Amino acid sequence: MYPVELINEEGEILKGVLHENGEFEECEVRAEYIAIPTFFNAHTHLLDSIAEVPNTDLLSAIDFKFKILSEAKDDEIREGVKKSVEIAKKSGTSAILNFTEMGIRGYEIIKDFDVLYLTRPSNLDEAEYLIEISYGFGMSSVRDHDYKFLEELRDIAKRKGKVFAIHAGEIDDGDVEKALALEPDLIVHMNMASERNLRRAMDEDIPIVTCTRSNAFFGLLNRRNYEILSEYERWLIGTDNAMVCKPSMIEEMRFATYVIGKDLEVFKACIRGFDIFGGRRGWTVFHKRFNLRSCKDTLKAVVRRAETIDVERILYLDGF
Repeated sequence: MYPVELINEEGEILKGVLHENGEFEECEVRAEYIAIPTFFNAHTHLLDSIAEVPNTDLLSAIDFKFKILSEAKDDEIREGVKKSVEIAKKSGTSAILNFTEMGIRGYEIIKDFDVLYLTRPSNLDEAEYLIEISYGFGMSSVRDHDYKFLEELRDIAKRKGKVFAIHAGEIDDGDVEKALALEPDLIVHMNMASERNLRRAMDEDIPIVTCTRSNAFFGLLNRRNYEILSEYERWLIGTDNAMVCKPSMIEEMRFATYVIGKDLEVFKACIRGFDIFGGRRGWTVFHKRFNLRSCKDTLKAVVRRAETIDVERILYLDGF
């Protein structure tokens, strides 16, 4: 039982007792803890946890990544994924939407981990197999694939009621219109999309996930687009490549609010993925003994200052 200040999904702060089963009882207490909903990491690439990307441009980094993956043994990649999932959980994440490359090989590596895995088939036979056992498809830019193949993948996913997600607008606006024409269930990035295409995606109610640390690493920050997205009720946040950023949503949240300057909106973007994609929910309980000690504004303190060291416990609502 934890006497807490609880921040709910709308950013409201309530005082009361949070029980071990995840139930909250509102009452007057002297709060020793702060509780927030667990994070939904809306975009990761966990297979590349085995590498540290050199300081280079995005396209060179991608080439580096696939060279490393092609040379690595499955057990080595699996061990890297294991460590990244542990990092994510310890820092308050209870659901991860992972873009899993390498077709069936990638699926065989990721399948036993507690993540929502989107797969990336290389042909239609592989696609028909993977759609039955995965959360859907997670594709890179339309520049990287035969467009007719992408249309076929979108049709397969739609027919099976699965997710079709795609990267767009990360480097420039050149791949955005074709991505939108595919009517995806999720678009990753859009940091360098034109305002016209960004607002078009929003008008079409397509969830959009941004990854500000990765954008910063590759010199692709665009504060204007983040500001537009901060007013969007289907804006999500993810940590992107594990070879660039460890999958800590605490760190991603803090960096995003430094860049965007909107604590409440960033907070909501870190947790609203459950309403769109499902996944295990819970509460992250922070102790107030370290970075959150004597905080005057609970929400700002959590968003700007919280660290994994402050996490006392993760309470899963399904009893896990």
